[in-house]
Amino acid sequence: MASRARGCMATDEETLGAPEDDAFRAAYESETRRSCLRGASAYCLLTGLVILATIPLDHVRFPALAGRLLPMRFAGVGAMAVILALLRIPYGRRQPRALGLLPPLAGGALVQTIAFASGGHASPVNVDTIFTILGVAVLIPWTPLWSALACLLIVGEYVAATATAGTLGEAPFSDNLLVFTAASGLAIVTTAVRERWRRREFGRRWMLAAAERNARAAAERYRSLVETAGSVIIVLSRDGRIGEFNREAVRVLGWPPREAIGQDYLGLCVPASCRGAVGAAIARARGGEAVQGLEARMVTRGGGERVFVCQVSRLADGGVILCGQDITDRKSVEEALQASEARLRSVMTGAPVILFTLDHAGICTLSEGRGLARLGLKPGQVVGMHFSEVLAAYINDPDRSAEYFRRALAGEPATWLGSAGDMIFECRLTPVRDAAGNVSGVIGVAIDVTERERAENTRLDLERKLLEAKRLESLGVLAGGVAHDFNNLLLSVLGNASVAASKLPADSPACESLRRIEAAARRGSDLTRQMLAYAGKEPVSLQPVDVNTVVEETMDLLQVSIPAWVLIRQELGRDLPEVAGDPSQMRQVLMNLLINAAEAIGDADGVITVRTAAVQLDETDLQQMHRGSEVSAGPHVCLEVTDSGAGMNPATVSKIFDPFFSTKFTGRGLGLATVLGVVRGHHGGLAVQTESGQGTTFRVFLPAGARMEPARPAESSTRTVLVVDDEEDVRAVTAHMLERLGCSVLVAADGREGVEVFRANAPVIDAVLIDLTLPRLSGEGACREIRTIRSDARVILMSGYSDEDATG
Repeated sequence: MASRARGCMATDEETLGAPEDDAFRAAYESETRRSCLRGASAYCLLTGLVILATIPLDHVRFPALAGRLLPMRFAGVGAMAVILALLRIPYGRRQPRALGLLPPLAGGALVQTIAFASGGHASPVNVDTIFTILGVAVLIPWTPLWSALACLLIVGEYVAATATAGTLGEAPFSDNLLVFTAASGLAIVTTAVRERWRRREFGRRWMLAAAERNARAAAERYRSLVETAGSVIIVLSRDGRIGEFNREAVRVLGWPPREAIGQDYLGLCVPASCRGAVGAAIARARGGEAVQGLEARMVTRGGGERVFVCQVSRLADGGVILCGQDITDRKSVEEALQASEARLRSVMTGAPVILFTLDHAGICTLSEGRGLARLGLKPGQVVGMHFSEVLAAYINDPDRSAEYFRRALAGEPATWLGSAGDMIFECRLTPVRDAAGNVSGVIGVAIDVTERERAENTRLDLERKLLEAKRLESLGVLAGGVAHDFNNLLLSVLGNASVAASKLPADSPACESLRRIEAAARRGSDLTRQMLAYAGKEPVSLQPVDVNTVVEETMDLLQVSIPAWVLIRQELGRDLPEVAGDPSQMRQVLMNLLINAAEAIGDADGVITVRTAAVQLDETDLQQMHRGSEVSAGPHVCLEVTDSGAGMNPATVSKIFDPFFSTKFTGRGLGLATVLGVVRGHHGGLAVQTESGQGTTFRVFLPAGARMEPARPAESSTRTVLVVDDEEDVRAVTAHMLERLGCSVLVAADGREGVEVFRANAPVIDAVLIDLTLPRLSGEGACREIRTIRSDARVILMSGYSDEDATG
């Protein structure tokens, strides 16, 4: 029967699926022990109550024995009380299960004692044995094995009592034994059924408790994960309202849970620009799709925006959980990196550079940059080639460049200038070392510096020309100063000679001498005129001039001066624009150039070519010529004189415009100096092209299209003139000439005196002649003060320099 019960239990456990682990068994064993003790205690109480309740029955059933049976029943009640006390004593964690056998044993012993005291086998008290056995099954939750043991002990007490009485052979014994045995079987089966039910119920409660524990643990883990996660976690209900807002969400977004929970998520946390995309992602998640990698923005409580990459998943209740990783800083870094990469890419594609790398063997592993196009290469085209192959194929001086590459591969940085075709580049090589310090390769940058080098060469050439211009300017100032002073002397000579001649009779022998004095003075004046022309200060009478006409007139004048063995060719341009110039000075320029060309040819046959043309000059052209400061780019007329003579070396060319420099024994050295001065006075430029043995070409460039103001007619002479000059001879001659013209003359020796004389005679002075260069107060200063005294005063400035210096 016990084995059958255990089989039922096993089958029930399989059906129930209770976890038969050590923890379950220990818990069930502990629960069973406590239940057995509680059942045994109940057995004691119920048995004691039954014993007390049957005392009145003894007077009915056994009137004669009632007094004898009463002590027995009280003894039974006392025994049950003692057993109950024993059951209440704590014995530690493992209460002895055998204590549960005491109540049925005591009850069985009491029944047998009363039964044999009241009639033996025939006593109706024997029926109480059946109740004693069934009480084991009903009151004490034993296992079938323990129940069988208790029943066996109770039946054994009956057998022992019968044997003691010597009535084993009587018929009622076997009948009672059969009944007691059947009752024991029923008790064992009942115990097995109750054990099965109790075990199943305990398993159910065990699993529920375990499930609750697991649920609490899972909830605690979930809460711990949610609160300690480094991501923003937001749980949304079915209608899109915030149900949970974890600690990271509070920290990043700034919304406290009491303000966030219950609010519409899209309205509270998502900017308007992202609501469509985020709302669509939430809708897809509600439909069962797991949304991964959603990049969205969320609004903080302060109004700022943060960027998150989110995962959205559906929950069992129809809501969704949104987990977002804050990537704002990473996004900023990525955007900065992308901008940096874009700038680098722009530099690489836009800058005239070549970026390349070599491995330790000198093999090219990278080649990028717009500079490759200058070599006819594409990015990556030379990857895999040895540097020596690349240099030999594309560089002008491969051997020299290869030496720098070898030095870089040996660990020495190198920088040098090289060239490839018409490109000039600056190459910088930097060795790359590994962790051990060994050279693992080379990083190189080749920068296109063609324009820089050209600009540098142009700058150096311009500096040279500026220095040359300053030198010539200094010489011009010196020459102009000498000419100015000499002109004043010549004016005195010519004036006095003219005055003396006017006072002599026409047949006086002294008149011839005076005429010779005047002729010599005028030749000296021509010399000073050339010096002033070199200095660019000769008076220039500008008017519209046709350069071709000047050439034709000059050729007519020079036909007899050019040797017969020199052929002059004219290649004159058509429809040339007029220039603003002084025809006489322009003829002087052409005459000087033609005479120099003829002298350069010498006694051999030769050709002089005169060309004219309309040209357009730019700043580059202007930088290549001798010119004044007022020359500007634009349309010009070119007058070119080319000879087939011996040409000049660079040393000679550097000095040809110096005054008094000449390669001819009889030359005065003022011809080309005068040409340059006249050209500068006309705001033009002069270029020289020559080479020893190859002849020489001079090109004169004059601004085209100048418009001239018509000359105003001279006014009639005035009656009273104030002459202000620091040269006494000049004052005297000028005053004498004005007096001969019928004018009244006042004189002053310096600017300050002139102002005072004018102040004293302002109403009667009709004109003032003032030298530009005066002591104490300059001519310009005196003019201003005179105009202050009388604003309508007519002032004429005189100068030994140009008209431009004397007007203002």
